[in-house]
Amino acid sequence: MKSIANTDGRDEILGRIARLTHESKGLWGKMNVNQMVCHCADQVRICIGTKPARQKGNFLTRTLIKFAALNLPIAMPKNMRTIYELDPGKAGMTQPSGFREDRDELVGLIGHFFSLPGGQRFSHPVFGGLSKRELGKLTYLHLNHHLQQFGV
Repeated sequence: MKSIANTDGRDEILGRIARLTHESKGLWGKMNVNQMVCHCADQVRICIGTKPARQKGNFLTRTLIKFAALNLPIAMPKNMRTIYELDPGKAGMTQPSGFREDRDELVGLIGHFFSLPGGQRFSHPVFGGLSKRELGKLTYLHLNHHLQQFGV
């Protein structure tokens, strides 16, 4: 499974982010491209611990669903509800400012995550504790889902 914790996965995602423009249109969902970029940046912020998020997980999400997400070739469902802190319709998500600045911020956050030590542990609001390898996989899946949403 691909991951932003390794060079190939990171470079692929960064190349696709670079192809986004302020005019990119979603193929599904309600977010515009700038909201999507901020949504994805906030997901990285939450996982690396620079943005707080309420814990929403339970035994099932921290075990079976986490295992499936990390190990089975299952695509993220379209139009899935998200947590308050990532919802563009709620005050909990970082609101867009300028497309280029927001896109550059997402790129910087991915670079920051990539540079973190391999043994570092992270806390996910739904899946609980994650290794860098696990978080790299989940973040790749999330970014891939939204980049596909915008046709890149």
